[in-house]
Amino acid sequence: MNVIEYPLSLKLYKYSCSLLSKIQAALNVIFAGFWLGILNRKTLQLADRIFYDNDSMYQDEAYNRSGFWDWEVQAIQDYFESSKKILVAGAGGGREIYALHKSGYQADGFECNPNLVEFANNFLSKEGINSQVKIAPRDTCPTFNQVYDGLIVGWGAYTNIQGKQHRIEFLKQMRSQVKNQAPLLLSFFPRKGNNLSYKLIALIGNLIRSLPWAEKIELGDSLLPHRIFVHYFTKEEIEYELNEAGFKLIFFANDNYGYAIGVVIENN
Repeated sequence: MNVIEYPLSLKLYKYSCSLLSKIQAALNVIFAGFWLGILNRKTLQLADRIFYDNDSMYQDEAYNRSGFWDWEVQAIQDYFESSKKILVAGAGGGREIYALHKSGYQADGFECNPNLVEFANNFLSKEGINSQVKIAPRDTCPTFNQVYDGLIVGWGAYTNIQGKQHRIEFLKQMRSQVKNQAPLLLSFFPRKGNNLSYKLIALIGNLIRSLPWAEKIELGDSLLPHRIFVHYFTKEEIEYELNEAGFKLIFFANDNYGYAIGVVIENN
């Protein structure tokens, strides 16, 4: 085999590319840590509202008719076979509710963004689907006057909730509206371990939020640049939060986009 001798200029180019990637990664960490420290919960939630108001995908009829992602199809087939009535959190423009009805399920939902709620209800009505999407204060589940036998937290909704205790309380509110042993499908941004980037983001953010009463940044918190708050989860975090809310983790996947299945183990 012929061995190509790299000229010095090309060696320097390859080295500079590697260095550039490291600098960009470091800047992303500093950016996320700084702004998580500066922006409080209310401001981050406003940024989320503005982002989803201006992202046309979620208010596009073709997108909301596109049905389930492949991993959603597999999860529904494997764990929701005996479920008939499903409650969808973070219903967005109605994609999951539309897909559920087309698959023979009954489904209702709720959403914190009023523009998405308006779009979803108009879209579902236009499609002849008898379903309601309720407006709900952010990170809360409204009360529906029926008991469901399955729960789905809509694509990306859980990863946008800031704070472990807020997420656990949110799941408890959902759990109160289903029967025992009901399945829950939860999707999220995964992370594998507590690597240095997440530690530095939390360190920078918490140095800025040094006041004793300031809400602390958690390991795994981050920002999508110029977009919204996100939390990246390990399997241990998902299992802990499900368990604290009264669910047992029975399936976990984090190959690409993470998702988990829990079942209600107690419902008071």
